[in-house]
Formats: sequence, structure tokens, C-alpha cells
Amino acid sequence: MLQVLSTFALGAQPQVMTPPSLIPGYALHNKIAEGGFAEIYDGEELVSKRKVAIKILHPRHHTNKTEFKRLIAEGGVGMRLRNHENVVRFLQVGRSGRAPYVVMEFIQGRTLREILREQKRLSNQHVVLLAQALASGIRYMHSEGVFHKDIKPENVMLSDEGTIKLIDLGFAESKSSVKWSLFGRSLEGSPAYMAPELLRTKKPSEATDLYALGCTLYEAATGITPFTGLSDNEILQKQLNMSSRPTPVTEANPDITPYTERLIMNALEKHNKDRYKSIDEFLLELRRNPLLSSTQAHVSLPAGWARKRGNLSSARNRLPGASGSSGK
Repeated sequence: MLQVLSTFALGAQPQVMTPPSLIPGYALHNKIAEGGFAEIYDGEELVSKRKVAIKILHPRHHTNKTEFKRLIAEGGVGMRLRNHENVVRFLQVGRSGRAPYVVMEFIQGRTLREILREQKRLSNQHVVLLAQALASGIRYMHSEGVFHKDIKPENVMLSDEGTIKLIDLGFAESKSSVKWSLFGRSLEGSPAYMAPELLRTKKPSEATDLYALGCTLYEAATGITPFTGLSDNEILQKQLNMSSRPTPVTEANPDITPYTERLIMNALEKHNKDRYKSIDEFLLELRRNPLLSSTQAHVSLPAGWARKRGNLSSARNRLPGASGSSGK
């Protein structure tokens, strides 16, 4: 199963459909996901025979300049972020006829969302490993001048080999660019994971990505988002309420240590000045975690979470539970 935008039906089975116009150098096979503005196909690079994922603008948007620019912009950002194992790798961006497309690595695995639906929540050991991998990927993005803007369980892939990857750069924004990523939309992102200052100003920063990371880790540890509601508006109001605080992590999951809880709750501070000053500071504090300092993340797999191959003893940026039919 392929990931792209969070609106795609990630759990759906691939549909055998006629591929769109020919993309030079690639053979397109089955449509494996579809969203509001794009379709995703699995495919193959003709020369190398490498399996890839190809995202192409939906035919109904071929004359829509806004969506055209949006996909090209996503591809442009993705092509800058090609050298980190915890960020999905983009291979090519181009245009086929009237349709822009991006070619990405194909990831065989599952999203963190799928795993949480099945497992409800993670152990302390695996929350720490998840934090390390995601923070490492975010740090790389920030070093390249890019904010992700939409970090959440749907946008975290766990490959069958055990590697954790940040995916979906549809809302990602360059520090140096004009605000091309907003495209006149009233809200870009997911309210349950958006920092108060991002909701107010629509200006992403290292601090807003850190807050989204905190929300994701909180959900991984507890099985629920920090702030819940019956509607997006109710969640937005809780996010914007600067005196509102989430329930302590350890109340929902006694397996979580106070050290890990402090790490997550700091990232969730409503005032950005009260959070870690950067993702580097977050990582520095994370690496003081007794789990990492004493075991170097040599953690055994829980029963029932075995992957097809590999184990945690050789990977500090890996997590169990990734076996499945998903992919990038």
C-alpha cells in the first residue's frame, strides 16, 4: 500500500486500472491510492527494474494551476531531501502531457496509524525509538531549510525492514521560499497536531514541527491525541487555549517512564518559548534517556510484532510492527 496524502485510503486494496499518460523511463501498473487532487500508482523504473511509487495529478485538475503548482512544489521540496534514511526519498519530478508527477521510492510496510489501530499504544521502549527516528528525520529537514508541517501517525511509515520514515511532503514549506504552500487555503495541516502559533499565524517553524512531533509521540504512547473533540473546531479551540493541558502520559500508559513523559510534555508546551529550543536540543535530551544510554536501543521485539526479517538489535531508528502490504 502506498502513502502520499493523509486523505488517501491507505488501507484500500490496489485497484487494477488503466494507467495515465506514459511517463518517460517508467512503467505504471496499478493505482494503489487516490486523494482529492492526485492518484498514486506503483510502477517500475525501466532501466534498473526498481519498484517505485508515482504520484500524478488527477485528470480533473489538469487545468487547475493551483493544484499543478502544489504538486510541482511538493516534488521540488522532496528532491532537496534525498539523503536521510528517515525521510522518504523522491527520485524525479516532471510533467507528462498536462499532468505533473513525482516519482518516489516504494516503501513496503505500514503507517504508524495502522499499527496504533491494531496495537492501541506502544511501550516505552518503542516510543523512545520512534522519537529518535522521527527527530533525526526532522533535524535533517530543518538543516535543509524545510518544515514538514504535517507530522502525524498517518505520515509515518514503518518499512518491513524496520526503518521509520517521514512521508507526505504535500504541506512542506521551505524557509526561504515565498508562501507557495498555502495556496489560499484557510488551514493546511491537521488540527490535532498543530501548534497554537501555527494556527494563529500559519507560519511554520522548528517549534511547530516539534509540537507536532510531541502530539504524535503522545498518541503513540497513550493511544489518543493530546486534545480531542467532536469536531475540528472543538479541537482547534483546545489547541488555542493556552491554559489547556493534556492528561499526563503516565496516567494513560503506566509503562511510560517519567523521563519519557517529560520529553513528550515539554514538546507539547503551548508557549513555544517553553519548548526545547530546537530539535537538536530535543535529541540531546532524548539521548540522555536511560534506555538509550544503557542499552543503545538493543530492545527485543514484543510477541506478535515480528517483522518478516531483522530485529531491533541492529537498528536504533527502527520499530516493530511494520509487516504488511503498505508502501510509499
